[in-house]
Amino acid sequence: MWVCVLRSALSPKENFLEALRFGSPEYVPLGDEPIWHSFQLEGNFRCETWTDGWGIRWEVGLEGTVPFPKGNPLPSLDRLDSYQLPDPGALVFSEDMSEALASVDRGEKLVMGNLTYLLFERVWAVMGMENFLTSLITHPKEAHELLHGIANYARKVFDRYLDLGVDAVGFSEDLGTQRVLTMSPAMFREFLLPEYVYCFENVLTAGKILFFHSCGCVEAIAADLAGIGVTLLNPVQASANDLRKIKSETVGRMALHGAIDTALLARGTPEDVRAEVRRVMDLLKPGGGYVCAPDQGIPGIPQENMEALWKTAREAGRY
Repeated sequence: MWVCVLRSALSPKENFLEALRFGSPEYVPLGDEPIWHSFQLEGNFRCETWTDGWGIRWEVGLEGTVPFPKGNPLPSLDRLDSYQLPDPGALVFSEDMSEALASVDRGEKLVMGNLTYLLFERVWAVMGMENFLTSLITHPKEAHELLHGIANYARKVFDRYLDLGVDAVGFSEDLGTQRVLTMSPAMFREFLLPEYVYCFENVLTAGKILFFHSCGCVEAIAADLAGIGVTLLNPVQASANDLRKIKSETVGRMALHGAIDTALLARGTPEDVRAEVRRVMDLLKPGGGYVCAPDQGIPGIPQENMEALWKTAREAGRY
């Protein structure tokens, strides 16, 4: 008796790229597929209590969580002339990073260079959230100047990654609360969006992937991000965004990564998880451009719920 075994014609990496391009993926890519080699130049981020090159004091609260800025070196833009931005050339590409990069199977994996804290996250860490948001009204000229300086720093870091031959650049840039943006869409478009265009110019010219991470409610600006060439938006928080609206405004232009409610994963039953995965697939799968994954990474999610997530995603994600 002959047994027919169906095999995927595309590798996970190839299938992922097809989805990103709104091409012909065989299935919705999954966030647990081992297709990434990611690294970050040393000196930008540490998961410990420390003071960085920007003069920001970072302190770890709960064990296992990222540090939070507790010391802001530039609380007022009245002192901008005396504040010196760090040198992006001082970040270190270590020997260990070099050896790891050289050993990557580029046929199976994509390489991403990361930059924790891009522009908004960096500026409010430098100034303090309230001080920065107030300065958009009280010191708009100086705010533009500081933001451009930070954008120039990020652009130079990205240029280093391009020189190293990465396939993608990724960064953290939390712009939203659970309900709205942290600033009005109009202010976002005035102060941040032009600097993103400047930051990303060389990356996009080189044809590389832009992996934009922003927690919170970003539905009001998703189309703006798609419009400037962002390749992939993560994590598309299910509880903070209208998934149908984001999909309709970005399909064919910007892929979406995440959207499976982590709160439900942590507290629900496996059947709750299966129903949520099917719901999200119905919204985000059509037309391609979706990568299924939790919308946050937190400890303590029951193993049976994670198994239900990936099993259901594999079943419901076929094209």
